[in-house]
Amino acid sequence: MVGWGSTLGAIEEAVDKLRAEGSRVSSIHLRFLSPLEPGLKEILSRFRKVMTVEVNYSDDVNDPYITPESRRYSQLAQLLRSLTLVDVDCWSRVPGSPIPPSVIEEELRKRLQKNRGQATLSPSQASGQILLQEKV
Repeated sequence: MVGWGSTLGAIEEAVDKLRAEGSRVSSIHLRFLSPLEPGLKEILSRFRKVMTVEVNYSDDVNDPYITPESRRYSQLAQLLRSLTLVDVDCWSRVPGSPIPPSVIEEELRKRLQKNRGQATLSPSQASGQILLQEKV
């Protein structure tokens, strides 16, 4: 997961909780966006799945009428996709307040479940799940 700004604490808390349960997830928090931090492309390229978490707007891939060609990505995801040429996905919300760690954790569980094709994903089942897995 990639974040910047106010998402730092919430992302770290969600990732720490999932890692404590055995999930293989990781995060990086950007300090500045222009220029991008040195080596960021190489870091992101080592992962099969990369996702930004933002307090911003983006289309949900499951929304009606949204196709891969018409989907609007959040600003950080667009920036990273264009400057690193890495397939960066995004998850964003505009709640008018900071995103709670539990909401990020819930979204990560859904994505981990989707990656494994499981019907349910309890904390005990989360062990060994992979969202951001290094390429072999």
